[in-house]
Amino acid sequence: MRMTGLPKVLSSSIGLPLLSSSCCAIQLMMNALTGWGCAGFNSYLGPFRPTLLSLLLIYTWKMLPYQSSGWTIVSLSLAFLPELVDVWNANRSRQWRQRTRVDDKRDMGEKLTSLSSSSITVEAKLILNIPTMGCVACVNKVDASIRGCNSAASIRDETSWLNGDAAKGGGAAELTIVGGTNEEIDRIVEEVVASVKDAGFRCDVESLRIDGKT
Repeated sequence: MRMTGLPKVLSSSIGLPLLSSSCCAIQLMMNALTGWGCAGFNSYLGPFRPTLLSLLLIYTWKMLPYQSSGWTIVSLSLAFLPELVDVWNANRSRQWRQRTRVDDKRDMGEKLTSLSSSSITVEAKLILNIPTMGCVACVNKVDASIRGCNSAASIRDETSWLNGDAAKGGGAAELTIVGGTNEEIDRIVEEVVASVKDAGFRCDVESLRIDGKT
């Protein structure tokens, strides 16, 4: 049985899967190709996503006899792209932390043989407010911009997240950074903030707690 009319048009369209993902794929492409930041797709489409996903699943079930399994997989993958990106973000964060811990142990071994007892390492906890970060694709971009900044070697831990309060919106990032002096910490903070802004997101320091460690 061949499809005709509207079902045929819909079966060859990516519109419904794309809308069901809150246009996550478009935001990912924008983040990769431009420095425009968040386009706000999730702010508008997010509240309707459960309904759109339900419609997509019903439509996919009805169209199973008429469309290829390959297209079904592509369609569902596109619709659930936010969940896939979230898993990707979590996996990359875990790998980054593991690599950072290995580097820390190696650096610590080198410093123990070269630093005097009077040397001080300053550790700081930085929290950034990023009000224009609106989806997991933006979390991915913010993470990449922070970990790719010039002072990335001084960042010991980093995580970004979306605010759970829909009314507040936006998101935040928390970093643990180390430096030789308070002035160096300030310079690192400036570079991190500038890197996030260069990626297209508004960013300001919400809090900075500095502790001196011998």
